[in-house]
This record gives sequence, structure tokens and C-alpha cells, in this order.
Amino acid sequence: MFHTRNYRELTKLFFMFVLPALSSQLLSGIYTIVDGYFVGWGMGQDGLAAIGLAFPFSVIVTAIGAGIGVGGGALIAISMGRRREALAQRILGAMVFLMIAASALSSLLLTPLAEYLLTFYDVSPEIAGMARLYAWILIISSPAQVVTMAMLGAVRNDGFPRKAMFIMIAAFGTNIVLDWLWVIVFPFGIAGAAWATVASQAVSAVLLSAHFLLGMSKVRLRARLVRPWRPLVRRIFVMGASPFGVQIATAVTMILYNWQSLAYGGDIGVAAYAVVGYIVPVGVMLEEGIAEGIQPLISYYHGASLGARRRLTARLGFTTAVSVGAACSLLVFFSNRLVPAFFSMHGEAAEVAARGLLLSVPVFPFLGLAKVGASYYQAVGRSDMASMLTYGDPFILQPLFLWTLPLLFSLDGVWLAMFFTNMTLAMIFVIMWRRGNARRIPLSGGSIMGSH
Repeated sequence: MFHTRNYRELTKLFFMFVLPALSSQLLSGIYTIVDGYFVGWGMGQDGLAAIGLAFPFSVIVTAIGAGIGVGGGALIAISMGRRREALAQRILGAMVFLMIAASALSSLLLTPLAEYLLTFYDVSPEIAGMARLYAWILIISSPAQVVTMAMLGAVRNDGFPRKAMFIMIAAFGTNIVLDWLWVIVFPFGIAGAAWATVASQAVSAVLLSAHFLLGMSKVRLRARLVRPWRPLVRRIFVMGASPFGVQIATAVTMILYNWQSLAYGGDIGVAAYAVVGYIVPVGVMLEEGIAEGIQPLISYYHGASLGARRRLTARLGFTTAVSVGAACSLLVFFSNRLVPAFFSMHGEAAEVAARGLLLSVPVFPFLGLAKVGASYYQAVGRSDMASMLTYGDPFILQPLFLWTLPLLFSLDGVWLAMFFTNMTLAMIFVIMWRRGNARRIPLSGGSIMGSH
């Protein structure tokens, strides 16, 4: 499946992997917006604010599953590229063991963490109560989310990206139907929205697991291999550090933005950020879809010592990410005032949210460059470079700009921090790339396909 003879075939293979991942993330983004639509119309801006405060804890669970799925999946792809099927089976067994362990630990540890962090937000009792309930339901049901994210990476790297996409479509459809049923038809409130999310994750977890349990996979899952293979577990952690960090970055970023939105805008600021937090992640998801789509190809070519194909695939990824990012920026720029009304937000909160979107959306092209760059380095085993791009965001640049810019521009500085952070990160990546991490390659089909 990974073999190509010329530039045209490589480009076709690139889109064969990227489009399903991109489509899955687009559907995920649409689901996120529709979910926010039902919450906004069912519970108003207080419900939006509550989910905005609680959602980072769900993202932490996503980070755990993504780290296992992308880290283990990359190792599977590299092993298959080297024709080492037995090793790929052991890697899959180690992934399943980590899923079981991570599912138990996330449920136990995140509940007190969520309670502790939510006490620091000085919001109304109504918003605080809804946020606690939403976080609690998602955390106790975290095994479904861990398995979904981990198995998603495994299925894609097993050579079935379209199957993974269709399974996620089924899950998103389930979520939307249940949101309508449990939030609008039967007004179960914030609990209905949370349980709808959990049910959709359970659907995807079962369907993705069935790919391996029912013998439909190239890499066989064998019960005797489900164990903590120490060297493999260590490698999964190393390879999964970047995707884990991407999601942790999202969680930390959301917590920081909630904090600063509350400090400089009060309850209205938090509600406005909830709307921004529904729209901006759609662009982030699309860029992550491109990054996830190229990872199996780059890992395979790296394992097979096909350097020119690997680098060309990366450059196709960069071009696609910047183009998609520019399109997202333009779309939101020209519709920023329509978005708050879609979520049933009016008055001052709607004005604040519209301005927040206007100042935030130039971020997408820069963000795409950084995301694909981190994915490239992670896919070839350069976890140090990937981690620099990934962890520099939430732990250095975001706090720096979120602290300094609001001092100068108040709430506007909160929205601008997103742009300045990712512009700086993209510049760092360009410097790293030009310093020799990928040499210039020819663009003629024959020479590329003949390079090893």
C-alpha cells in the first residue's frame, strides 16, 4: 500500500492518508460546533461557560489515549516498513496493556484534580455546579475515550485510515442525535450533554477494538502478547510524547485562557471564550488531521530508508496545512459576528465573543506549520525536536504571552496571545528545518522515487 513509483502516485497516496484523517477531524469539529449549538440553545451562555471550564479534563484523557495510539501506531508502521510483523504484534499487545492501565488511573486521579482546579474559578454557583457535574461524568467514563484515541492510531497505522474515518463518523452521528434527544427533547441539562459524549465514545471504542478482536487487521492482536514489554512501553512513551503533549497543551491552554478570560472579562469573558473555544479548535483539529494523516507515511518511509519520499511527504503536509489554515482564517474572519448568534448568545457577551474571534483567527496558518513539523519529527523518532515544538507552546510561550499581552491590551491581549504564540512557534520550526533537519530534494518524479 505504501509503495509508489513516481511523484504522482506519491501525491495520490498522500491524500489517501490525509483526507480520511482530515475528514475525521472535520467531522469532529462539526460535532463540536453542533454540540455547542445544542448546549447554547438548551442551557444558554451559562451552560457554554460551564463546559468551557470542565472540558480541559476531558482533553487530558484524550492526551493519554493519543499518546498511546500515535506513539504505538508509529512504531507499528516503522516495524511493518522493516517487515518485522512479529515485533508489530508485540507493540500492539503493549498498547492494549497501556490502555487498560491508563483507563484505570485516569478515572482515579483526575476526579480529585478536577475538583481541586475548579475551586479556583471565581464564577457563579450555577456555572460552578454544572462544570463539576460535566467533568465528573466524563472522567468516570474515561476508559471509552482512552480506548477510542489509542485504537484510532492503531487502526490508521494498520493501513485502514478510511475505516477509522467511517467509525468516527458513526460516533459523531451518535453524539449529535443523543445531544438533541437528551438536551433539547428531554431537558436533562448538562448531564445529558455529558452522557451523549460518553455514549458516542463507547460506540467508537467498540467498533475500533472490533477491527483487531475479529481478525480484520494486518497486525494480529494476541492475548498472550498483552503485557508490559518494558523496552516497547518505553519506546511508546518516547514516540507518544509529542501527540500526548499536543493534547496536554490544549488542556493547559484552555485552563490558562479560562483563568485570564475570567480575570479580565468576568463571567461574560468566560462565556465569550467558550464560543471562541468551540470555533478555534475546529481549525486546530483540521491541522492535527493533516499531521496525523502524514505520520504513518513518514514513519513507514523512515523505517524503509526512503528519505526523499519521506521529505517530500512532509513538504506536501506543510503546503496543505498552511493552505487549510489560511482558508479557515478567512472563513471565520468574514463570519465572526454570525457565530455568537448561532450559539444563542446575544448582547455584550456576543460582542466580546465576536471580537475574540476576529483577533484569534490569524493563528491558523502558523499553527498548521508547527503541528505538521512536530508530527514529522515525532514520526522519524526525533522526539527531542517534536517535544520542543509541542511543549514550548503551553509551558513557555502561552504563559508568557497570556501574562504580558493582557497587561497591555486587557481582554484583547488574551485573544492576541494565541496568534503571537503560534507565530513564534512557527518561526522556531522554520529555523530548525533550515538548519539541516531536511536537505533540499529534487521535485522530478523519477529521481524522487529512486532515492533511498
